[in-house]
Amino acid sequence: MSGSGFKFDASQPYQLDAINSVVDLFDGQPKDAERLLTTLRGEAAVDDSSNATLDLDLAQEVGAFGNNLVVDTDLLLANLQRVQDRNGLEVMPKLFDGLNFDIEMETGTGKTYVYLRTIFELAERYNFTKFVILVPSVAIREGVNTSIRLMRSHFEDLYKKRNITFDSYVYSGKTAEEVQSFATSTNVQIMVMTIDSIRGNANSRIIHQTRDKLNGLRPIDYLKATRPIVIMDEPQNMESLLSQSSVGELNPACILRYSATHKTSRNVTYRLDPVNAHDLGLVKQIVVADVQQQGADAAPYIKLIEVKNDRGWMARLELSCRKADGSLERRVVNVPQNLELSDARLTNNPIYEGWRINEMGIEPSYIDLTLHGYLYEGESIGASTGAIYKEMIRETIKEHFRKEAMLRPKGIKVLSLFFVDKVASYLGDGVNNDTADGDFARWFDEVFAEERARSAKWQELLPQDPSELRRAYFSQIKRGKSTVMQDSSGTTKADDDAYELIMQDKERLLDEATPVRFIFSHSALREGWDNPNVFQICTLREMGAETERRQTLGRGLRLPVAKTEDGYERVADPGVATLTVIANESYKTFADSLQKEYKEAGVEIGRVRRSEFSKIPLQDDNGELTEDLFGYDRSVKVWEHLRSNGFVDKEGVVTPKFQPNTLGFSLNMPVDFMWAEPFVIELVANANIGKYVKPASKRHPRTLNKQLYATPEFEEFWEIISRRTTYRVAVERDKLIENSVTAIKAAPKIDPLRIEVTRAGVKVLRGGAKGTELSTPRQQALRGSYDLPDIISELQEATSLTRKTIVDILTESGRLDEFISNPNDFITMAKRLMQGELAKLVVDGVQYEKIAGYVYELRELQEDGAEEKDRFLDQMYKLNNPEKSDFDYVVYDSAPERQFAELLDGREDIKLFLKLPAKFKIDTPVGPYNPDWAIIKHEDGMDRVYMIRETKSTLDESKRRPSENAKIKAAIEHFKAIGVDDYAVSVPEKWNV
Repeated sequence: MSGSGFKFDASQPYQLDAINSVVDLFDGQPKDAERLLTTLRGEAAVDDSSNATLDLDLAQEVGAFGNNLVVDTDLLLANLQRVQDRNGLEVMPKLFDGLNFDIEMETGTGKTYVYLRTIFELAERYNFTKFVILVPSVAIREGVNTSIRLMRSHFEDLYKKRNITFDSYVYSGKTAEEVQSFATSTNVQIMVMTIDSIRGNANSRIIHQTRDKLNGLRPIDYLKATRPIVIMDEPQNMESLLSQSSVGELNPACILRYSATHKTSRNVTYRLDPVNAHDLGLVKQIVVADVQQQGADAAPYIKLIEVKNDRGWMARLELSCRKADGSLERRVVNVPQNLELSDARLTNNPIYEGWRINEMGIEPSYIDLTLHGYLYEGESIGASTGAIYKEMIRETIKEHFRKEAMLRPKGIKVLSLFFVDKVASYLGDGVNNDTADGDFARWFDEVFAEERARSAKWQELLPQDPSELRRAYFSQIKRGKSTVMQDSSGTTKADDDAYELIMQDKERLLDEATPVRFIFSHSALREGWDNPNVFQICTLREMGAETERRQTLGRGLRLPVAKTEDGYERVADPGVATLTVIANESYKTFADSLQKEYKEAGVEIGRVRRSEFSKIPLQDDNGELTEDLFGYDRSVKVWEHLRSNGFVDKEGVVTPKFQPNTLGFSLNMPVDFMWAEPFVIELVANANIGKYVKPASKRHPRTLNKQLYATPEFEEFWEIISRRTTYRVAVERDKLIENSVTAIKAAPKIDPLRIEVTRAGVKVLRGGAKGTELSTPRQQALRGSYDLPDIISELQEATSLTRKTIVDILTESGRLDEFISNPNDFITMAKRLMQGELAKLVVDGVQYEKIAGYVYELRELQEDGAEEKDRFLDQMYKLNNPEKSDFDYVVYDSAPERQFAELLDGREDIKLFLKLPAKFKIDTPVGPYNPDWAIIKHEDGMDRVYMIRETKSTLDESKRRPSENAKIKAAIEHFKAIGVDDYAVSVPEKWNV
C-alpha cells in the first residue's frame, strides 16, 4: 500500500471473531450448491403454481447468478446456538423473525471493515456472491462507499490468491440499469443502497418501474433474482413497517444487521459492547474536562428538563433554590402551570418574581414563560452561557495544543470537533468560513491568539491565522447563484450535502498539509461520520434528553492513526488514545448521565452484566483450566448467586457488601463454581463507570529518570535481558500421531449431511431428517454431486505438518467415512483437535538459541520513555524511592502488579526494577509474549542477580489458561538461552524475590 493510504490489520482477533461468527452460521452449506441443485432438481416434482417455479423462471429470464442458500433452518438454528454459546451470549431456543442476525459492535471498532470482509469469507467458503448493503441515509452511504474505496487494495491483496474478485456499485435511480451487471456477473458483487431507494411503490421509486433497457422488467426484479444477502448498516434507523416490507421485497437469502445500538434484538450472533471495547483497548479512553459556572446565579436561571402529562401537566425545571441555611443551589423541581417560580414551595428565591409558565406541551417538549417566551427541552436561560462557552472553547484549544505537541512527532495529526446548535452562532452575518463573524468563530479566533501567545512552542506548531485552522460543515441550500448554510435536524435530505462534504474531506483532514484542525459542525451530526484523529469534542450547547453523550462520543472513539512509510497505521497505545470531552456539566453528572444512556440502550456499563462471567476459562474434570469458556448459562447462575447474597442489586450495581480487600472475604460460591471465585471477584471489581470515563483532573504526568538510562550498570543490564533469540520446535512425530488419533476417536460422532428435494428446491439437513422423504438414491446423488474439499491441504495450512503425518492421523482414526458424508464439520473437528495436541507437544519441545540483535533496543527505550503520554492516578503507583526505577510512577494493570511494585519499592536489596514496556516482546510458539518486570537484586550486598518476573494471581498452573502456561514455559527457555536463569512467576502469597 502506498504511504498515503490507510493500512488495515487483517489479524485483529475480535474482528476475526465477528467475521467467523457469521460465517459459521452457514456451516454445512455446500460450496457447489448450484451444481447440486442442477443435479437434483430434476428428481423433485415441481408444481407449476409454486413460488419456487416463479423464482426459477425469473432467474432464468434475467440470466442471474444468485446465492443458493440450501441449509435447513433447523441446521441454521443449531449453528446459531453453537456460535452464541461460544461468544458468551444467551442461547436462544428458536430463530426469531426469520433469518435476521444481529451483529452488535461498538462505534469505532471497525464495523464496516468486519462486514465487508465477511462478504469475502462467505464468498470463499460457500460461493455466495451477491450482497446488498442497505443504509438509512446518504451520510452512511457515502461512508460505506469511501470505506470500500480505501479498503479495495487491502481486500484485493488478501484474496487474490483465492481468486476472488469483486465489483461495487452505489445504486442510483439515474443508473438503475447497473442492476443487470450486478445480477449476471459471476464474481462477487456489492451494491450499496439507501433504504429510500427501495421504499415505496412504482409511483415513487424508479426501482419499482419497468425499464425498456431491462427487457421490460423492473430493477428490483434483477435484485430479487439473485437472492442477495442483505447487510443492514445502522438497522435501528430502518425499523418502520414500510422499511421492513421493502427489505423483504429484495427476496434476501438472509439479513445481517450491524449496529452499536439495536433497537429491536433479533438473533444476536456477536456482541462487542462498550464494556468489551474499552476492556480490549479498541477505542479511546474517555476523559471529561468540565467548565461550569461557580457561585450563585445573578440572573434567573431556568433549564427545561422535560414536560409530562401523566396525572396532569407538569414541567420539570432546574432552578436556583434557597437552602435552609440561606445559600442557593440548583435543583430539579416539578412546576405546574401558573405557579410563580419564586414560591416558597419551589425555590423561595425572590429573583423569580413574575416568572410563571403560561403554557406547556410535548412533542417536542416546551414551555412558554411569562418574561421570556418559549423554552424547549434541554435549553436553558440565565446560565451565563456565553462566558461558559467561551471558556469551553479556551479549554478545547489548550487541550489541542497539548496534544499537538505530544503527537505531531509521532506522525499523528490532531483534530478537535465543536458541536453547535445554530449555524448563526458560528456564521453570524457571514456566509462562509472566511466571512464568519458569529460568537463562536469570533471567540475562537480571540482565544486561539491569546493561548498561542503563551508558548513559543505553540507559536511554532500552529503559526497560521486562526481562520485557516477552523472550518464549518453545515447543511447548504442554493439561493440563486449563492449557497447558504442552514440549520438542520440531521435526518432530512437537506443534511446530505453537509455529510457528503465532511466525508469527502475525511482523508484530507488527516493530511498534515491541510491546515484545518478545528471542525465546527451541527449537533445533528449523527451516524455516518467520524474521524480517527478527533481527540477533543466540545459541545457548545446544553446536553439534551436524548442519547446526546453517547452520540457525541461516537464521533471520536475510533483509535487514532499515524502516518508512516507504509500508510496510516492505527495507534492503540492507551497513553495516546484518549478522547477529551469538554462539557458544561460536572464530570460526575456527565458520567452518571452517560451510564443512564447506556442502560437505556441495553448496555450495562458500570454494572455487573448477566453475561459478565461467560468468558471465564472453564475447568475440566481434572481441575485444570482449559481454553473452553464458562458460557452464558453458568454466568447467569453466578450472577443470580451474587444478587441473592447481596453482592449486587437487581440492576447489577455492586453493593457495599462487596469488600474483596477485607481479610477472609468470600463470595461463598456454590461448590460447582468455587474454583472460579478469583475470576468472579476480579470481574465484579472492574464493574465501575470510572474505569471507562475519567476526569481530566486525575490526569498526571510521569517524570523520566534520565540519569538511570545513562549508567553503565543499566546499559549492561538492558543489553543482556533484551537479547534476541530464535526457536525451533522438536516434536516427536509418533507421539503426535498417537495423541491426535486418540483425540479424534474420542470426539462426538458427526452426523451426515442429507439432501431433501422438495417443491421449494433443495434443503441440507444434519441428522434427524424430517419424515421419510429421504432415500438412499438421493444420498448417493449427494456423494456424486458434492465436490469434497482438499482436506490434506486445509489441515496442512492450519498445522504446518507434513502431508504424510496428516494422512497417517486420518487413516488411523478410522473416521474418514464421516468426512465423506459431512466434510466441513469433519475438517473443523480434526483441525481443532490436531492444533490442540500439537500445541501441547510444541511447548514441551521448544528450544531457543541466542542470535544477533535486540528485541527492544536501549535507544528505543530512551526515545519512547521521553515521550509525553496521558496517564491517570488510578492506574499508577507513586514510588517512595524513584531513583530505583525509570519513572517516578509505575503504571500497573492489576492489583497484584500494584502490590508487587510496592514490595520492590520498599526492599533494600532491590537496587533497580522497571515494568517492561509493551514493545518488549519475545516470540513463542503460541504467540508474542510481554514479560512484566525486570529487576536487579544485590545479594549479600555485592553480587548482582538479574531477574525477570511475571505477576499472576496464582502459582497453580491448573488455575491458569493453557496458553498462559505455554508462554511462561517458553519464556523460561528464552531467558536461559541469553544467560538470565532467574525467571519466575510472582504471586501475592509467594513473590519469589
